[in-house]
Amino acid sequence: MTLPDTQILSVYWSAEALSVNTILVLHLVGSMLLGMMVGYERSYQGRAAGMRTYALVCMASTAAVALSGYPEVWFGGHPVAKAIADPTRTIQGIVTGIGFLGAGVIIKEGHSISGLSTAASIWASAVIGILVGVGFYVAAIALALLCAFSMSIIVHLEKKLPQKKKFLFELQFHSGMEPNENDLRALAKTNGFIMGKDGITITLRKGRQSWSYIASSLPRQTVNMTQLALALESFEGLASFNISPTRN
Repeated sequence: MTLPDTQILSVYWSAEALSVNTILVLHLVGSMLLGMMVGYERSYQGRAAGMRTYALVCMASTAAVALSGYPEVWFGGHPVAKAIADPTRTIQGIVTGIGFLGAGVIIKEGHSISGLSTAASIWASAVIGILVGVGFYVAAIALALLCAFSMSIIVHLEKKLPQKKKFLFELQFHSGMEPNENDLRALAKTNGFIMGKDGITITLRKGRQSWSYIASSLPRQTVNMTQLALALESFEGLASFNISPTRN
């Protein structure tokens, strides 16, 4: 087996290739920042898809679209590339197929969803492979580093920024007890929560009412779960309760 000619390899690092890669890197950084901005709004609202997920998807989408604008630099601009059938069809098939793989790691358990960032990272990894395949090595390395940054550093930034945390409240009252919604809202607000205007599910079984609703923590206010549990324990007519965090 003969090794590739160094001249053939050098075209992947030519001035033209590096110039295109630099443009792609700037696109990636910009899309990451914009994706983080959109994702923070979702994170602030207590949604499962936050800054990391949006940054990953935005960067991968940018890379997949931007690389199609420079076909003359694909494969280092080597003449051999001209004989290949339309590579965009291959790219389309990869992106679509990986989407199904990513969907397999998304898990919905009760009122919470997990695995969105993992699914987005799998899709981003496919685009990294596409960049390497067409010879955009610098852009591929940059996307890999930005993805790692998104999954490891942004998560800490996300935790420090103000955001609403959502909890599922499941309350069961004594037989014959008719709870007052305003009293529950006042109790929630006193302990740093706010109940939604709708979404309350009431179930009656053997004369006992069960209430289920999602409440959000107030921004910039620390939630004391112990204090909340004691307040619910002393709530008149409440037989049992369950509070669990939720992200959807």
